[in-house]
Amino acid sequence: MSETYVVFDLETTGLQPTTDRIIEIGAVRVENGQITDTFQSLIDPGVPLPPLIKDLTGLTDEQLKEAPVIDDVIGEFLRFIGDSVLVAHNAEFDLRFLNEALEEGGYLAFAGEVIDTLSLAQILWPRQASYALEALTRHHGIVHDSAHRAMHDATATAEVLKLLLAKAEEMPFLILQQIHALTEYGDWPLRHFFRRLAEGSTKLMQLDEPEGCVTIDRLMHRPVPVTIKENETGGTLDGFEIEEVAGVLAKGGPMSDLMSGYEERPEQMQMLRAVAEAFDEGKHLIVEAGTGTGKSLAYLIPAVYYAKAKGQRVVVATHTINLQEQLRERDIPLLEQVMPFPFDISVFKGRANYLCMRKVATQINHQGWIADNHEITFFVRMLTWLLETDGGDREELTLAGPQGDHWGKVASGADSCINKACPWFRNCYYHRARSGAQHADVLITNHSLVLTDVKTDHNVLPGYDYLVIDEAHHMEDEATKHLGSEVSYLQMYGALNRLLRDKNKGLLFQLLQAVDGLQGDEATAYGDLRDVLERLMEQIGEVRESNEDVFRQLHDFILKHATGMDSGRVTMRLKPDAMENEKMAEAWTGVASACENLQSEVQTMRKLAGKMEEYAEELMRDEIYAGLITDINGQVKEIDQGWMDLASFMRSVGSETSVLWLEADERASRPIVFLYSAPIDVGPLLHTHLFSKKESVVLASATLTINQDFKYAIHQLGLYESQEMGRLLSLQVDSPFHYKNQALLCVPTDSLPVKGVPEDQFTTSFAESLTNLARVSQGRMLVLFTSHRMLRETYHKIKPQLAEHGITVLGQGVDSTSRHRLVTEFQRHDRAVLFGASSFWEGVDIPGDDLTLLVIARLPFWPPNQPIVEARTEKLEGEGRNAFMEYSVPQAIIRFKQGFGRLIRTKRDRGAIVVYDRRITETRYGRHFIKSLPDPWTYQGTEREVLRTVYNWLKSPLPAKE
Repeated sequence: MSETYVVFDLETTGLQPTTDRIIEIGAVRVENGQITDTFQSLIDPGVPLPPLIKDLTGLTDEQLKEAPVIDDVIGEFLRFIGDSVLVAHNAEFDLRFLNEALEEGGYLAFAGEVIDTLSLAQILWPRQASYALEALTRHHGIVHDSAHRAMHDATATAEVLKLLLAKAEEMPFLILQQIHALTEYGDWPLRHFFRRLAEGSTKLMQLDEPEGCVTIDRLMHRPVPVTIKENETGGTLDGFEIEEVAGVLAKGGPMSDLMSGYEERPEQMQMLRAVAEAFDEGKHLIVEAGTGTGKSLAYLIPAVYYAKAKGQRVVVATHTINLQEQLRERDIPLLEQVMPFPFDISVFKGRANYLCMRKVATQINHQGWIADNHEITFFVRMLTWLLETDGGDREELTLAGPQGDHWGKVASGADSCINKACPWFRNCYYHRARSGAQHADVLITNHSLVLTDVKTDHNVLPGYDYLVIDEAHHMEDEATKHLGSEVSYLQMYGALNRLLRDKNKGLLFQLLQAVDGLQGDEATAYGDLRDVLERLMEQIGEVRESNEDVFRQLHDFILKHATGMDSGRVTMRLKPDAMENEKMAEAWTGVASACENLQSEVQTMRKLAGKMEEYAEELMRDEIYAGLITDINGQVKEIDQGWMDLASFMRSVGSETSVLWLEADERASRPIVFLYSAPIDVGPLLHTHLFSKKESVVLASATLTINQDFKYAIHQLGLYESQEMGRLLSLQVDSPFHYKNQALLCVPTDSLPVKGVPEDQFTTSFAESLTNLARVSQGRMLVLFTSHRMLRETYHKIKPQLAEHGITVLGQGVDSTSRHRLVTEFQRHDRAVLFGASSFWEGVDIPGDDLTLLVIARLPFWPPNQPIVEARTEKLEGEGRNAFMEYSVPQAIIRFKQGFGRLIRTKRDRGAIVVYDRRITETRYGRHFIKSLPDPWTYQGTEREVLRTVYNWLKSPLPAKE
């Protein structure tokens, strides 16, 4: 492509073009793949630079006072651009500032072609983990030393553009044609770029399919056949000997042969033998294995051995995708090198994680059905991703913002699958994954799918009797969620919109268009189908109106009777005696009446959908019609299921065994309401439907004990009956880390108390202490909060103070909502402080010197008015038990242990933990928190003494290995 490009970047005083100012412009001209000219200028904004911008760019007010103002620069920059194509990374941001400056200078807004390298990278490199400029340059080996300086960023973007141009010219001609057809009549920003590619010289085009790709009904993709290994059902070993299993990790064994300097871990061997014993004896096992034990291999090795020896599939369930991917990418390849026999391990996820190629093809081949530019970018990404993916797994994609909203349109689903009638059935990603699961010795999945399997009477996963639940401290919460139900306005609204939106969009309109396109006798034969489709479209309007009425009344009911609100979301629990309140009962009668009307309208819709299917029976032989009709039925079932969940919720009001609550968005124009039902006690359900049905279940985690005892976890998870029957083994193995030498736990005795002090006063004092701690530790500090509001308030108080000392502050929900992005940015800075809440208490892995100081603002108790917490507390108190000590404290200790575990990740890590909640030392229950930790060095003193102690601890070296 012979276009001339001007790649530019702006540095600004902030994010709002109407109030903030440009402080630097950097640009490069790219011709024939080479940088031929540059443009650079600092700009005086006329206002002092915010500390954050000084820290980010390294610029000072003195430097900018000597620079020209924007009016003296903007005309010259326009002349530099000329007729070139303008390019920027996240172009919308820079373009808004540029146009604001042009308007202020008396110029017209820029009207030329603009290419956003972020969007182009999403399309041409669909599987990148991050599309931030620094992530792209790092991944592709581009030198980018001075990020957040305009000229350096523009040059780096130009290098990214050159790689993208080369990649674009390798695109298959069919894909270019399809992109051109999708975008020809719209205003999609990249339409001209891809049109030039499609219309360019055929010498540059890929007229043939890329190697390994095939095309079915104009959808090009990379099929990967299912490979089933011999003896896939197991039973190929002579027997199952525990010492033989342990030999894999023993000194002088296969792992020892593979790794030089390998050291056998006694804790790992202990756990491996316990898992093998549980399998062999048909018992359950609950095991706490501290950080660094190597628990993944300790359960995978006996799982593989047992599966091959006994012909019994073993299922391994994780809570997080991160651990699932770690097993796939790190542990399984290692096992393949050390196990003395072949085996098959498959990863299997929920069906909605897999792409349905039929749905992609239907949208691509009917361009009029795609509504907006975000949706166009999404489907263009699908086209390029299909050339690369061999799994069709959503996790390969980084789908942020509006693009993520479109995944449901292409996700595989049981209600929208036409099975063998589908042209892509043999290459279907879901069916391939399911086939792999059916033949796996060990199947890796997640808690959610295991519990969905339990809820559907074991119809989701292939049959199994042996199960390992890793990250088992999440099992109670996951069971609470999956063994309950949820229905929402958005669920019903979305399904109705997918059926019909704005009278000429949606599945029903698409089917009506297809029927209208029939010719001659066929058109006459399907007159009844056309009539029923028109009636069904009218009925959708009736269902929509009834649905709006139900949720509007629910919304009004919540806002009138609820007492608690958090950030615009109102939560209301319906207690068993709620309807004894006369006014509430009267309002609820209106809701019930509206629900009956909705039921009637849904039943009419369902009958019409049945007639539609009856009249379209002959058309089902054509996959286009079969797909549309199946998709319509799927959405009808979604609405029907939503209605049934709503009716079940209404019937459950007054239940003593379930907790019911409603949530409403106070600020939305629509009645955004969620209805939740959950079992108060999941233990008996887990016993009945899981533990009593399986031969052996292993529950493993780094945090399952309270006061070094499993009593709490055994009761909450429903293992007490197994224990009474002699079917439960337990094991606690310490971490191999030497916490007395590696971790210092400090509690300032003169910090403000958590209770009895206004929160603003506490955060002001807390921010001052954090400033001193961060200077002592030179950043490298993670601060864990239990409240997003406290996080934000502390962030804004501390950020300017630390900026003066060259320390960057990063905040969850302030700088980014992406945990991965924040951690990456934290590790990139030499001196940084990271604020996190909720998800940061676990799963964050920052080993080495990047993190040396962990601060816990408050002990992580759940809010007592949270519906499930409140219901469980009431149940325990009704039984005459101490709910605080038996439920609230243990819950907080588990989470506290998870937070503590963020600091020491390897044997050579060393750091300090400072807890600002004096309840840990001043209350009787506080000692249980410390007693539940793996024996760190502890210290109590004034804040000044703690500061000195932390400083001395961090500067002293880790003792030599014993």
